[in-house]
Amino acid sequence: MLHFIEDLEDEAARETARRLVPTGPLAGVPLLVQARTPANAPMISQLLDAGAIRIGTSTRPRIGAVAQSYGWNGSDYTRNPWDLSRSSGGSSAGSAVAVAAGVVPLATGGDTGGSLRIPAAFCEVIGFKGTYGRIPHPRTGRSLGSLTTAGVIGFDLDDVVMATSIASGPHLLDPSALPDWPVPEGRDRQWRINYQPGLAGRFAEPGIDRLLREELAASPLTVATAAVDLQPVHRAWETLRALDSGRGVDAVAIAHAVEMRNHNNTALADLFDQVDALVTPTTLIVAHAYDQYEETRVVGDLCWAFNVTGHPAVTVPVGLVDGLPVGAQVVAAHGCDDIAVTVASQLRTALPPGTGCTRA
Repeated sequence: MLHFIEDLEDEAARETARRLVPTGPLAGVPLLVQARTPANAPMISQLLDAGAIRIGTSTRPRIGAVAQSYGWNGSDYTRNPWDLSRSSGGSSAGSAVAVAAGVVPLATGGDTGGSLRIPAAFCEVIGFKGTYGRIPHPRTGRSLGSLTTAGVIGFDLDDVVMATSIASGPHLLDPSALPDWPVPEGRDRQWRINYQPGLAGRFAEPGIDRLLREELAASPLTVATAAVDLQPVHRAWETLRALDSGRGVDAVAIAHAVEMRNHNNTALADLFDQVDALVTPTTLIVAHAYDQYEETRVVGDLCWAFNVTGHPAVTVPVGLVDGLPVGAQVVAAHGCDDIAVTVASQLRTALPPGTGCTRA
């Protein structure tokens, strides 16, 4: 019905569970791994070393798909547990659905242009993209484009933070990764945030904007007025993605991408001199129809700016619009992943289990 599994590894999972010595912080926790994750991915080995039990691989879009906000298991589309006619988002499609449906508490994914945050927002769960380099990369470290960050989708923010901490730190395959990231201690202070309903001329639908303003007004966060002059990143993102994929890129395009990255980094540095975090809607729309991903490529326009700059960004659920989940994206300064997740914890709205969602 939900079509979130690409490959079920049930026998191997049972054997692992039988042999498990329950000592690690994730001992016995079932884990779904995004399909086509490299076999030597440091994140996976570190989560398994902590006791998690891999039960299979989750769906993602077809190889070579231009638009990535859906999932495909080889015969059918991955469906959203809130409405089976709607998309799960993507590319970490099956991971978000499995968590939302209560099959696993944690699942892995990667985020190149919102691929953790978009499906998490569509499915009313949590997706966290740390500062670029927070989790070691399996292909010998920093890529030319420096877009993709591995990460975790989960139902509980504390679980997502713990799993990210476990997976963090330099690795033989990526000695350039950021230092180990300890689970942040709660800080009792008044957080100042800036809210933007859109970025670089792209704005969320009015109902989404209205819901976020209401949730912010009801939260303990202080909303401060500030301007942020981010420029559109479409061309820069395409150039950086081409570099990461080994495709040829001319010097003019590279110069533009570097200029755009530098401009937006400076604009965000100026903003974070005034506030602790930036809050935006995670997506421009609620979940689209499962087979209309090509018509809605702009769904992640509020996400990929932070892949280009490498800032930490986390999405948490804040409510429903037209019966479908809405996520709030919290962005903090480079290296300030602890601030991003702490602010997010004060904004998250937990809906009662079973409120419209098809739970397994």
